[in-house]
Amino acid sequence: MATSPARRRSTPVVLNLFGLVLVGLAFARDSLGDAPPALVVVAWVTWALWAVLVALPEPRVRERAALSLLLIAGGSLVAATTSVTGLVPGVVGMLILTSMPAVPLRLVAGVVSGGVVLIGVGALVTGAAREQLISSLATLVVVSLAGLGRRQQRTAETQSRALLEERLAVEQERARVAALTERSRIARDLHDVLAHSLGGLVIQLEAVDALLEAGRSPEAQDRVQAARQLAVSGLDEARRAVSALREPEVPLSAAVAELAAAHRALGGRVTVRGDADGGVLGGASFTAVQRAVQELLTNARRHAPAMATTLDLDWRDGTLTVTGVTAAPVSAPTSSGGGHGLRGMRERVTEAGGAMSVDPGPPFRVVLTVPGRVPA
Repeated sequence: MATSPARRRSTPVVLNLFGLVLVGLAFARDSLGDAPPALVVVAWVTWALWAVLVALPEPRVRERAALSLLLIAGGSLVAATTSVTGLVPGVVGMLILTSMPAVPLRLVAGVVSGGVVLIGVGALVTGAAREQLISSLATLVVVSLAGLGRRQQRTAETQSRALLEERLAVEQERARVAALTERSRIARDLHDVLAHSLGGLVIQLEAVDALLEAGRSPEAQDRVQAARQLAVSGLDEARRAVSALREPEVPLSAAVAELAAAHRALGGRVTVRGDADGGVLGGASFTAVQRAVQELLTNARRHAPAMATTLDLDWRDGTLTVTGVTAAPVSAPTSSGGGHGLRGMRERVTEAGGAMSVDPGPPFRVVLTVPGRVPA
């Protein structure tokens, strides 16, 4: 069973809080007893920065990277003089920084090298034992390798999600092309039906006119009857073709459920509430709602991957209101390509005769209304 993003976030927080308590108690008791006053200050400041890092929201990548650098520097400096206890914040920072795919590998290598140098400087200043120096260096190297392994895993997960999103986009485009192809075929059939029926009617009416001029009324009457049968047959075939061209009344609940399932498969959290099938949407309104829900979930995965999203669908007097709320601010672009983004969402909703409003939050909220009709 897949682990939810909330659980993946809460587990490290609990471990960090536990570590904060243990390291703080160790500092307060005797770990910093023989350290120079300057290193004592560095140790406590590093501990305080660790607490700030734990409280920082997950999506804030730059802030977390900067705090991790400070933890690595401070923890490495006091590592040898505190019997490796002071390196614990540096270990946390190293794990976070080296596991971030957005951080260049050259920067990671520089940070690891800098940590090694600072451990050595701290050992020289305090005259720490060789065993403490070696254990501190070994710990830093092992943690760096573990962080790089986690980085590779996250990169693979990101690539897998991107491939899945691309596959979903390809499948949707394939379905759209198939629908257009079918419509083109029906349009050709309609053209052939009308051309055949109207052409036959013209020939029959010309024959009737000629027979009436020649005074051959009985034969003209037979021609009129044949023309009538041809017209009735052509009209029936035209009705069937037009009926096939009409927009299908598709259930919105199935479309939203499919998008929600794809969002969860990509690691997101979403809750859908309300009766999506309390009315019937036309083609333009249906497409506007479907693409809006798709864009909302895509933005939530991209900009607030650990946060929950709620979708409320409410039918009133033949109008559907869709409210999408993400529990953290989502920095959504005005356009993400292919007509998507907030601008594309608003254009589709407006073209369908609806309206849309955006509240950047927090929480990030999008409310859109589109016209529909109550089923008979």
